[in-house]
Order: sequence, then structure tokens, then C-alpha cells
Amino acid sequence: MVGTAEINAPEKSMNAETMIRRAELMIPKLRQRAEDAERRRTVPPETVQDFLDAGFYRILQPLRFGGYELGFPTFFEVMKTIARGCGSSGWMLCLTAAHTFHLAAFPEAGQVEVYGDNGDVRAPLIFAPQGVAIPVEDGYRLTGRWNYNSGGEYGNWLALGAAIPGTAAGEPPSDLLIAFIRREEYEIFDNWNTMGMRGTGSKQAVVEDVFVPQRRAISLSAWLRGDAPGYGVHANPLYRTPPMQMFCIEVATVCVGLAEAAIDAFNDRVMTKVNPFPPFGKLRDERQAQRRVGQARSRADAANAVLQHMIANQLELAERARGGFLEFKEEQLRRTLMHAQQTLRLARDCVECLFDGSGTSATQVGQPLERIYRDLSMIRTHYIMDEDRTAENWGAAFFGLAPYSQF
Repeated sequence: MVGTAEINAPEKSMNAETMIRRAELMIPKLRQRAEDAERRRTVPPETVQDFLDAGFYRILQPLRFGGYELGFPTFFEVMKTIARGCGSSGWMLCLTAAHTFHLAAFPEAGQVEVYGDNGDVRAPLIFAPQGVAIPVEDGYRLTGRWNYNSGGEYGNWLALGAAIPGTAAGEPPSDLLIAFIRREEYEIFDNWNTMGMRGTGSKQAVVEDVFVPQRRAISLSAWLRGDAPGYGVHANPLYRTPPMQMFCIEVATVCVGLAEAAIDAFNDRVMTKVNPFPPFGKLRDERQAQRRVGQARSRADAANAVLQHMIANQLELAERARGGFLEFKEEQLRRTLMHAQQTLRLARDCVECLFDGSGTSATQVGQPLERIYRDLSMIRTHYIMDEDRTAENWGAAFFGLAPYSQF
């Protein structure tokens, strides 16, 4: 065995209830900082420190490497709660902290190196192969420019998708890789000027001819079909579940958190907003406001129900893995993509219902509902949230035909 020494977790007695409560107590603080995050176009450093102090980055981290290994339900409940406080903060945290799960698919020696002596791992991951990996002795030379590096300014590692060139010019890649590099091995190019999710700091990572040893690289194609060198390193079967389904749950979790945030914001608004026409009553007393919040609540609950279904499916796959059966089915992935997309649709309907009934003043820059509306609109543009593409691919497979694209 390589690197058999274990790293102690900062708080050995940590449990799910404590972790979730810490996230709940953080909501007011995150809402106070949300406008600052937008102005900075990245999460404020004090928020990142709060996340570190709370142990949020270690929720899914293996026990052996200083993590709490509290499981999927706890992790996603915390991430949903953080997104309820600030969508950008929730996105940045979720799409960084979840990658301690993804690291478990790598060779044991690579895990030992990345977790280091203290288990502090903050690693964004960019699946899309936006760069090139040239095979060399004992590893690869990595070069490229990767967009959407959410949280990269505060990470100490970065996982990147890259293409290994074909054997001849013009041929398709011979394979795709996921490789971990150190923070000091890439530069950040500030190209993050967007309508929504401004505080995520999802700027471009620029890599110039960086060597990546074999222990920190795996075949993306093999991983997606269930053949990862790290499977078996950890006893907990959750680390042997499909990676792309996990990413779908991450995105869906943020959407549900934003739906809950919209209901909170609408409630705060109607309790004080007064109708400009007689009898000048508060908005909370009007039937249209009551109807809208009822409709929004049902949609948020439905979105959360789909999210819980996705989590339950992943847990079921973990139980099957516990029995020695790894299940990585293409149809399963496409269905999970559709579930994530429906979660977004329900969350969007919830927010739009409330936004439309909040009055023009709710559209002012800095208003919570205005920011939530923009954030969800931004998530709609994510590649994996394209309902048309996913539905066509799944429909083709349903009829026994080849899908049109990988995702």
C-alpha cells in the first residue's frame, strides 16, 4: 500500500446535525455579503475562511485523509443551505468541496500527494477538455486555457479536462484526461463579466506546458464508464459511484437553494411593501401575493423532491457498489441530466412567479430577487442544462438508436 498513514480530521466528533446547523447560522452573513461578492466578482475572502473554519470542504472527504466522510445527504443539505444564503457562494463552495469526492477516483499515490500532510484540498474541476495533454515519460505536458474556473482564486489545486492528440493531424483525440495541477502552476485571466452568478469568480485558468505525473491523471472516458484506478482505495462505496451524476446533483442543489432564497426574499418584501392605491394595505394581505407564494412553495417543494430522488439514486448505486457491482449506465446518466434540468425548471418557475408579483422596485440592482433571478438565468445557460439536447439523446437511446452527443 502507498501512503498508508492517515490524517486526523480537525474535529473527530463532527456529525451531520452540527454541520447543517453551521450552514443555517451562516445564511444572514452570506446575504449581507452577497452584494460585495457581486462587486468583487468573486466570493469575499472572509466567506472562504468561514467555510474552512466550519469544515465544509471536508464533508465528503475520506476519513483516511482528514475528512468527515459524512455522506451525500449531509453534503447536499449544507450546499443547498449555503446557496439559500448566497447563490454565488453556494456554487463556488459546492463545485469545489465536492471534488474531494472526485479525487477518490485517482491512483492512491496521487491522492496521497494532493491531500498532503493536512488534508486541505480546495480544487475546482473543469470537465470540458479545453486544453491539450501531450504524453511524455511518466506523465503528460499540459497546455491550454480553461474557462469557468469557479473558486480558482481560493483553490490550492485545480482539476482539468484535456485531450490527448490523435496519432495524426486532423484525427480526433486518442483519449480525454482529468489531471490535477497545483495552484502555482496556472495563472488566472480575468474574463468573468456576466449577467448572473457574478460572485463565483469563474475566471479563466491559463496553463503553459506543465508536467503532470501519471499518479495525478486519469482517463476521463474510462472514469465515466466505471473504470477508475482509485476504486477500492476507500472502503466507503460512495467513492465508487458515477462522477457525472454527482455533478448533476451539485448543480441541482444550487437551484433548489436559490428557489428557497426567493421565497425568503418575497416574504421579507410583502411584510413591509404597501400597495400604492387605496386601501393602501400591505402586500401580504392581497390574494394575488398569497396565491403566488403558494404556487412558488409547491414548485420549490417539487424541485427539492426531484433533488432528493437524485441523491437517493446515487445512494442506491453506492449500495450496489458495496455488494461489488459498479453500475455506470449511459441511460442512467442521461436520465439524471433530465432530472437536474427539471429541478432547474421548477426552481425557475418558483422564482419567476415571485419576481413577477414583487413590483418594479424589486428589479433594482442589489435587490435579492433581482440577483436570484439573474443567477438562475445564468445557470440555464450551462451546457448540461440544455433540455433539448438531453431529451433528444435520451429519446434516441430509448428507441434503440445511437445518441447524438456524449451529454
